[in-house]
Amino acid sequence: MAEVVAAPPVAPATRSWRWLAAPFLAFALVSLTAGLLARHQPRSKGYFRLFFSDPAHLKAGFATAAVALGCFQLFSAAWIFRKLPWRKPAWINPAHRWSGRLAFVCTLPVAYHCIFKLGFRSADTRVLVHSLLGCGVYGAYASKVTIVRLHRFPKPVLPVAGGLLFAVLVGVWYSSAVWLYGHDSNPAAAAYSSSGYAPAIPAGASPTRGAKVFAQSGCSTCHTLKAAGAGGQIGPNLDVLRPTFAKVQAQVAKGGGGMPAYGDKLSAAEIRDLAAFVASRAGG
Repeated sequence: MAEVVAAPPVAPATRSWRWLAAPFLAFALVSLTAGLLARHQPRSKGYFRLFFSDPAHLKAGFATAAVALGCFQLFSAAWIFRKLPWRKPAWINPAHRWSGRLAFVCTLPVAYHCIFKLGFRSADTRVLVHSLLGCGVYGAYASKVTIVRLHRFPKPVLPVAGGLLFAVLVGVWYSSAVWLYGHDSNPAAAAYSSSGYAPAIPAGASPTRGAKVFAQSGCSTCHTLKAAGAGGQIGPNLDVLRPTFAKVQAQVAKGGGGMPAYGDKLSAAEIRDLAAFVASRAGG
């Protein structure tokens, strides 16, 4: 009797390009959800800073860690797909998976502060781009996960999705952490962070008018100042810092240390009155 030879298993067919609708839909739904959750005014409470100097530097630190892990993701993916000249070790696949999970975890403290506390902002081009990319990064992540879970997409789809996710993540990092670290060197910021007391307030400056500018400019979102009823936790506590008139005036006008410049948003008189209010009432 002739021996029957079993036919080799047939490999599953590659999905058609129409299946790209699934990751595109995941991207759109998750990005839109993040944007809707962030549609609120900044909240003054509920921030945390862990071992960082303030929530802004916490976000920058975790975003930088996520990008570093993302770089390892690219490197390990190239190794897995044998695009590197070295033999693929057994540990590279688990390392690739866990670096991706850790990168996602690193984004969570950033998302908490940006989406649920600060909200979607559009004060200038950089902030608007950052807000859009921040929503898009989770959409890109959902899109990539959809591709990985469904399998059998055409070969270019997964690497392109991974590259787009990395590009969006770098965009979020560049428009926030890189900007913050660059402005940390601002001399006005360094002066502002040194404590000074004994304000020299020029005649003509009005703390009363300055209190209105403080409220209208949203300073209470970021700063704590008892005289203004402000309890913000993002920036320095002004009652503890007790900055001088000159330091407040320079910081408001030029920005730095994570704070945007208001020199083009407020008049010289408004900045003068605001500095007079903070310098005369902080710590009171």
